[in-house]
Amino acid sequence: MSMAEAIKVRDACRAHAADLLDAATKLLGAPTTPNLAYHLALLALEEIGKAGLIGGQAAVGSARDSAWMDKWLSNHSRKLLWALWAPFGKIDPADFTEAKVLAERLHARRLAGLYVDPSAEGPLPREAVSLDEAQSVIDLARSLLRAEPDKPIVEVDARPTAILEWFLRTVDDPEGMRQLFSPPFLAKYEELGGDAARWAEWAKGEFERFAAEADAALRREFARPPASGEQPKWRVRTRVYTVSHALRPKVLNYWNDRIDMVKLVHGGKKDEFLLELRLTDAVILPDLYGRALGMTKMMLAFLSIGSIGYFWFEKPSFVKRVFEEVKELNQPKFKLEIGPPLSFWNSGRAVALTEQHLQYSIECMSTFIPMEEKVAEPIFWPYFQGLALIAKSDVHLSAEESARVAFITSLRAALVHYSAWDGEEASFRDALDRAFQPIITEAEHRAIVFASLDPISDGAQPISENVVIAKQLADLFLVKTARDRWQQSLSDWQARNVSAEALS
Repeated sequence: MSMAEAIKVRDACRAHAADLLDAATKLLGAPTTPNLAYHLALLALEEIGKAGLIGGQAAVGSARDSAWMDKWLSNHSRKLLWALWAPFGKIDPADFTEAKVLAERLHARRLAGLYVDPSAEGPLPREAVSLDEAQSVIDLARSLLRAEPDKPIVEVDARPTAILEWFLRTVDDPEGMRQLFSPPFLAKYEELGGDAARWAEWAKGEFERFAAEADAALRREFARPPASGEQPKWRVRTRVYTVSHALRPKVLNYWNDRIDMVKLVHGGKKDEFLLELRLTDAVILPDLYGRALGMTKMMLAFLSIGSIGYFWFEKPSFVKRVFEEVKELNQPKFKLEIGPPLSFWNSGRAVALTEQHLQYSIECMSTFIPMEEKVAEPIFWPYFQGLALIAKSDVHLSAEESARVAFITSLRAALVHYSAWDGEEASFRDALDRAFQPIITEAEHRAIVFASLDPISDGAQPISENVVIAKQLADLFLVKTARDRWQQSLSDWQARNVSAEALS
């Protein structure tokens, strides 16, 4: 597109905007259709925004057919945003967010006034826009059209198209927009006397400098040897989900007041939170992912064990029924629910996470974190697999039996490691009975629970409850083991203090 063609298209957009506003005004007369007038007024705003985009593109250099402009010219909200904000005319960065929100809200209201809601829950299109709303948008578009009289586009080669392309791409990215409109950048805009193009050139240079510095820091970090481990260096966060427990900030604070290297950050939802790891300079960048992932998995295992519940990187797939309705035709009032349960835990009813759950988890962490990797792996690797398989299993691709076997494998390894079983299959049930007698006192109750560990016969379908029971048995044994060692350590500490006091 030549400069003459760009000017012609810009002028055509503005002329068409004027025609659209005239048509919109007529639709406000009897019989009034404000929703349609509103739509035409927004189309006029889009044409004004398009004229500004094309004018800005033509003014900044020779690459006027750049593909990046198509993204803005084909998007309703972006054209509205440019009409409302027009940054390369008179820029006011502080108003950008407000203009962006307004553009999106105007477009959403336009859609409500154009289309019937298939759910029949929303208002009819003719009721979605009031007369005053339509008139205000028409007035806004006319004022914007008058504010920018037709004038020649002056090409300035020193401000290349790359600046405008970079600017649009940056404001389209939430993180880029946050940095671009931060106080230091706004101060520089004021220092340059509101010259938008000079400010954008400076900002682009700053972003490139930041990127170069980050790249250099990354290279230095890759070359850095491990340090002493005395200085905090990394903070890593991951989102954690639970279906077994409901979360409250006060309860999570019980953990946070006691553990420094791991924080549980409540995000306002009852079934998810952020797990935050704090690692020292002993961890170098190439090892960061593996170390953070390994520690996060261990923390989720301790939370799942201590609460006898489920904490993992994703929710289980058992969240909805395949068949929404099942009726017996001869008895219309008789309803059925068929298929697997909606949740592995308590029919989907989460219980409150308590401080006692977190205390058990802390005791597990204290007991099991010091274990050597080769010793811990046979217990916790299958436990991780069990949690992951629960998340992946659904009604169409069941992994329940694999999850059950994983938790049984974890339990068996723990029994062997803590000398509760000699590893011989013939003695397994007796060892299991002895290990759980202090926890499940009634022999008949133990027999019922242990049945969930029996191999499934050929052709039989796995039962979700058996997955939960297998996990709970592993949890209970590990919690009891950790609790016994925690109590012993506490007793030893108290005994040492008493001896020291007696000596003094």
